[in-house]
Amino acid sequence: MIFRLKIKWLHSQIRQKLIAFRYFSFARFFRQQPKAEVYLALNDPHSFMLVQMLVRLQVRYDIKFTVFFIWGALPGVTISPALHRRWAIADANLIAQQYQLINITKSPSLLQLSTGQQEWQLYGNSIENAERVFLKTWCNEFKTYFQTSTPTITHQVKNQARLEDKGHYSAATIYFAGDWFAGVDRLYHFEQALSEFGLLSDISNEIAADNLIYQSQISVKTNNIKAISTVNIASSKLEIFLSLRSPYSYLGFVQALALAQRYQLELVIKPVLPLLMRGASIPIAKQKYIYLDALREAKKLGIEFNGFVDPLGAGVINCYRMFAWAEKQGKGAEYMLACFRAVYVENIDLSVADNIERILNDLTLDFQQAQAYQAEHDWQQWADSNQRELTALEFWGVPCFKMNNSSYWGQDRLQYLEKEIKLNLSIN
Repeated sequence: MIFRLKIKWLHSQIRQKLIAFRYFSFARFFRQQPKAEVYLALNDPHSFMLVQMLVRLQVRYDIKFTVFFIWGALPGVTISPALHRRWAIADANLIAQQYQLINITKSPSLLQLSTGQQEWQLYGNSIENAERVFLKTWCNEFKTYFQTSTPTITHQVKNQARLEDKGHYSAATIYFAGDWFAGVDRLYHFEQALSEFGLLSDISNEIAADNLIYQSQISVKTNNIKAISTVNIASSKLEIFLSLRSPYSYLGFVQALALAQRYQLELVIKPVLPLLMRGASIPIAKQKYIYLDALREAKKLGIEFNGFVDPLGAGVINCYRMFAWAEKQGKGAEYMLACFRAVYVENIDLSVADNIERILNDLTLDFQQAQAYQAEHDWQQWADSNQRELTALEFWGVPCFKMNNSSYWGQDRLQYLEKEIKLNLSIN
């Protein structure tokens, strides 16, 4: 009951108004210029992309930025640091290509990083000066080097504590009016917030263009999933790795369904266990941010997202146990969508077996036959196999999308996959 009340509070308009008053309206009453805090890590590729974009866009904003240099994500946040570092550079380069930013070839050396950290202390606090330090560090421009000093370390430790105290966990983030906006991908939501407070006349053209989503393209319900046929492209198989407990998986799955229908692709669904059921530890601050961020992404995309009944444990197991049977009957997509909607839209507790039976009945699938099938086909075997495939792709989390030799992590990376599909179609 307490958990459900917390979810309702996160959806509440009263909460939004109180936050706006506390972090914005109160300051304006005393004629203080609105402020936003930007947390950057010099060794973080996404921080490099964000600072470049803010320098370009800030002239349009009626707001003051304060920059805080930190070490990086809080300890324990990154599940697989080595995989994350490799992914971060590749992903940042996607953003660089999209917005004509500086492409990254390799990470800066420790000497470049320590020198950049020291040099930042000599500059005034501004986005322009932060970009200056990033450019010199990532473009290997330092010819004389500074060793890391105690004052620099102390400065960053304090900033790291400030980030944590305000409720976040990673770099490349903007904090404004009580909300967090992570990376270039969330500048759309940041600009929307500025616009709502009268600090921006309209969304920047380049940001708006990349977030122009037509709801009709992604509106998918259990009763109108169309039969999928194939077309003449190199490969018509779109694989999606997902987790029932991941809000981003829900958003990615709905978009992948629409993408498969649009281009007549075979959608191959590969569920994996949630990180928390694989022994990982996820900080509460991260779980809260993911939920709130998924909520506003859903609103942008026009995807229903009304709540959350945590399926962790029995709910996930009940869903996965019957998935293979539904898939064998040709209704795997309908079944998985119905389970997602139960968790995020209809507030149905999937830890109750009767609710799974009801979902199967609604899809005209026989519950008794499903039980008999799963008794002879252990769901844990295919879940483990899916996890091994995901690891082989060098991803640690979901949703992940794979087609041909291309793979992407994150529901907001489907746009890049769609570009490849369109290119493939034009060639063929």
